[in-house]
Amino acid sequence: MRKVAFVIFTFIVVCMLGRLGFWQLSRAAEKLKLQQQIEETTQAEPISDITQLPSTPIWHNVALTGVFDNQHPILLDNQLNNGQAGYHFYLPFLSQGQWILVNLGWIAAPPYRELYPVLPQFSGEKVITGLIAPTTSLLQLKPESSAVSWPLRVQNIESVWLSQQLNRALPQWVVQIAATNPLALKQNWTPVVMKADKHYGYATQWFVLAFAVLGMAGWWLLRGNKE
Repeated sequence: MRKVAFVIFTFIVVCMLGRLGFWQLSRAAEKLKLQQQIEETTQAEPISDITQLPSTPIWHNVALTGVFDNQHPILLDNQLNNGQAGYHFYLPFLSQGQWILVNLGWIAAPPYRELYPVLPQFSGEKVITGLIAPTTSLLQLKPESSAVSWPLRVQNIESVWLSQQLNRALPQWVVQIAATNPLALKQNWTPVVMKADKHYGYATQWFVLAFAVLGMAGWWLLRGNKE
């Protein structure tokens, strides 16, 4: 009875480890597909007419002309750069009658939470170049206050909620400004947080653990038979 329970336990553990390994392989395949999609779209000519964007515009290059709304800056909280706390600085941008959000880059946070960083102002017509990316979906902590004031400090870029606060429609994506654009701040945003190679590495670890458990279980059973 003891051996049967041990075999069942070993089987469950190996199945769990194997499942984790195959899950990491599937994540790696997703990342490879995403990287390939990004490479294909970024090599194409940037789209300069916002009305000509495809129905699924994510990862397309754009070069849009318009004006910034400096009165409604948005600071995406909890953004680190080399261990230093800061924000990603977003501004609404009007191009051909369509409002969009532009991530201009990383800006350092002041030493005290109640203070806000000095934000750049952009007057007149500007040209932004960059990549269309999905909005952020990070762990949502308890908001500091339900009141809305500007600059607006947020923990996620939620297009529907921000549209209500701005009283204007926003798409379900943002433009990540190109590092080569003259308006860009420090750029530390990456489209793929974890590359496929790391997922393959994690998958290998799970499979090695599964084989190790099998080996130890086999050794224990053989030892028990000899005794």
